[in-house]
Amino acid sequence: MSGEGGADSEGNAVATDEAAHWFVILRGPDPDRHRPDFVKWRDASELNRVAFEQVAATFDGAEVLKRSAAPRHRRPPLLRLDTRSWIGGALATSVAVALATGVVRGPLLKLQQTASDGRATTFATRHGTMRTVQLEQGASLALDSATEVHFEEQDGEPVVTVVKGRAQLRLPGGGTEWVVRVDDSEIISRNGIFDVSWSGGKAPYVQLYAGEAMTRPVLQSAGYVVGGRGLPTGLSMRLARGRAEPLQPRFAADERDWPQGWVQYRSVPLADLLHTVNRYAAKPIILSDPALGRLRISGRFRIVDPSAVALNLGRVFALTVTERPEGFYIDRP
Repeated sequence: MSGEGGADSEGNAVATDEAAHWFVILRGPDPDRHRPDFVKWRDASELNRVAFEQVAATFDGAEVLKRSAAPRHRRPPLLRLDTRSWIGGALATSVAVALATGVVRGPLLKLQQTASDGRATTFATRHGTMRTVQLEQGASLALDSATEVHFEEQDGEPVVTVVKGRAQLRLPGGGTEWVVRVDDSEIISRNGIFDVSWSGGKAPYVQLYAGEAMTRPVLQSAGYVVGGRGLPTGLSMRLARGRAEPLQPRFAADERDWPQGWVQYRSVPLADLLHTVNRYAAKPIILSDPALGRLRISGRFRIVDPSAVALNLGRVFALTVTERPEGFYIDRP
């Protein structure tokens, strides 16, 4: 970055990018669902508020743009900008295209360049099931219970988008850079093994088990490009706009082998262990006394075999295990 302003210019560029992102999202198909998060972002700083007002004022005629794009054969009209505006021309064009085409997800600056080279493939699992698929170049993708992932090539680059749930990507190494998108963040890697998780209403998180990976925001402007930030190995990191912050775990966990049905926990409360196991159980494990959920245990657990887990818990804690049609009941003797 050059010129005057330094950190102020950088802050303005970031705030403007975020404001443009929110401006498009709020004019998308489901604005009310995103409005609480927008209000939280806008009220976080005066800079955010002013940036959004600037963007909204610049694109005041956006609804006309959107309507005019209805006939597919017509190109969206050009957007004229006040030359005094501090919104960059590249970003302005991308916002105009987004509004005109109705595309409101993904990087605004790449909207004209990241049209899929082929067709996106959707992989999904039902509740209680797992699935592993082999991708190109020796990469593999594991999907946890109730997960949806899209895979496509954009400009010759393999792109995985986690829509919901948890997925694990294993990359073989080599020259190909893979991009994994989740919410407003991207993970970039050539040789990483990592989980990406996202459930509704919560920030996504990533955990790198091996190799190298970086994070960056999906939305970037030509005036201020954020380089990738390296991920640490072995830590669960919460993602927001490409920034990764460590989560504070309630107990030590190594879940890298969950695609094979195994996890390893240290001092995990029974309530947490059973919550995980019951995600895959046709017959859940039920604690007759909820106070038993505070007991803690360490070990390696076969989370897709609830009967074995129940019997092992009964043996370790000298509890009774009773199988009934509705589940495995654990109780004090």
